[in-house]
Amino acid sequence: MDPDSAVKMMESVGWVLLQLPSDQRQRLLQGLADLAESEQDPARREFLASFPFAIGMVENREG
Repeated sequence: MDPDSAVKMMESVGWVLLQLPSDQRQRLLQGLADLAESEQDPARREFLASFPFAIGMVENREG
């Protein structure tokens, strides 16, 4: 995938997720944390763990 297209897509996804009601956002964050914890592949685990920070759902990496 073209890097510019990937960034645009990630920004679009981030915007939509930031529009979720607070309770749905918290469920999503917990689901991502659960997936990251159980993920065996280090690269995927890092992506899942850093995604909320990368799109602005949380202020710091720790959530």
